[in-house]
Order: sequence, then C-alpha cells, then structure tokens
Amino acid sequence: MSKLIEFKNADLVPVGNFLAGLKLKGKASRGRTKLIKLLEDKNKEYNEDREEIRDPYFEHDDKGERVTKDNAYVLKDKTKEKDLNKELIDLANENSKIEFTEYSEKFKALYDGLNNYDYELSNTDAALYDLVLDQLENNFEKEND
Repeated sequence: MSKLIEFKNADLVPVGNFLAGLKLKGKASRGRTKLIKLLEDKNKEYNEDREEIRDPYFEHDDKGERVTKDNAYVLKDKTKEKDLNKELIDLANENSKIEFTEYSEKFKALYDGLNNYDYELSNTDAALYDLVLDQLENNFEKEND
C-alpha cells in the first residue's frame, strides 16, 4: 500500500525548518533528513509554479528578462494585481502530496521519535509539530488498527 503525506505549499518551508531544528537521534534523524529532502523537492516545484503564474503579469525587456523599477518587477497591467495575488494565494493553499513508501521504515522511526519527543514546544513549533504528527499518524495508526 502506498504511503502519502500532504502539506499546503505555504507550509513546506516552515515544516522543513521546524524538522531541521529538532533534536533527534538514529533512525528518527535519518527519517527527518529524508522528509526534509522530499519537502525541498516539493518546494522547488512550488517555486517553479509560482514563477509560471507570475511571469505573464510582468513586463519583459528585449532579452525576455523581467523589467524592474525600484527593486520590484513592473506589472503589465496594474488592474490585474488582484488576479495575480489570488492565483498566488490559491497556489499557496494547494496541497503538495509526498509519497514515501520506500522510506516507510525511516518515517515510522521519525513518527515514533516525534511521538516520544521530550522537549517543550510552543507557538509555531507546537502547531508544526501537530501538523507533521497528524500526517504521519494518518499512515501509521492505520497499520495498528
């Protein structure tokens, strides 16, 4: 059976940064490293999609480069700025799916490591912890049923 976790595009970097700051050992640490790598790959796709959305909205010079003024890209049509922002918000709220079947054993160790994490978390870290654990639970709790 295929194993899948998903995060909103806007959460890819915060989740990766959160995981990078955790104190984990052994297989749990290796699982974290694999997940961070997969998050980085998805974030690269997300950034490519952002640029694909943004590009038609901006003016380009003879070489095809975006025109800048005051360190900002120049919009072709300022009345379309809301459309651009809506498209970018929609993309940020889309879910990125990460298939991890081949790393299942390492991700299970990460799940166990997070479940038994002894350090106090607060604010954003606590919310990100909950987000990651929920995604891993969706896969590993099913196995225990």
